[in-house]
Amino acid sequence: PAGGGAMSHPLGAEPMLRPRPWRLQAPPPLALPPCSEPLVLRLDCRDPLPAVPGEGVLAILSSAERERLHAYRRPNDRDRFLRGRVGLRLLLAAWHGCPAAAMVIESGAHGKPFCPGGPQFNVSHSGDLILLALHACQRVGVDVEQLRPELEWQPIARRVLSEPQLQALNKLPAPARPEGFLTQWCALEAELKAAGTGFSGLKREQNSALRRWQLELPAGYVGAVAIRL
Repeated sequence: PAGGGAMSHPLGAEPMLRPRPWRLQAPPPLALPPCSEPLVLRLDCRDPLPAVPGEGVLAILSSAERERLHAYRRPNDRDRFLRGRVGLRLLLAAWHGCPAAAMVIESGAHGKPFCPGGPQFNVSHSGDLILLALHACQRVGVDVEQLRPELEWQPIARRVLSEPQLQALNKLPAPARPEGFLTQWCALEAELKAAGTGFSGLKREQNSALRRWQLELPAGYVGAVAIRL
């Protein structure tokens, strides 16, 4: 995590939403929840990749996506990007009824990918988990973080949390504070990703109409999703 600003929501105040598990070898679950909620799918990097004739899953990616894939130096980062983008393309292709390789994915003014004609989507990954968030019409943002004992979260918290939020965080038992901080961090990231502005739009988005959820994830992970109303 990196950045600065002040969060607009208190610790632990969001309702809970449970992502749907999905294996890339299975058809995408496109049955959407109520229109007030996003569809959030959970991929596990330990599951096998889908079998694709010819060049394999690389054939699904665009040339720009292949270049980005090969730019990652660490194998784990390459694997997460590959699975996330393959999953996204399969999901969008099922939505539009076309081949995954034919899906057009563009980037907005602040670099957020989007699919012309919808649906709205966002992707996040950490550790062995990848989350795909989808909404038919509202802009959506999702974030997941794996708890890491080595993370020096205190300096980040002082930059991104308001004084009341820092006080609430410090009231937690010491062992619970790293997870409490990441809960707040994921909520902020999801909010900003839904806006598509990054930290440059932080103050503006605090006054925008957003709805947020904490995510029910396996032990060792925290996450959040938000939609722009």
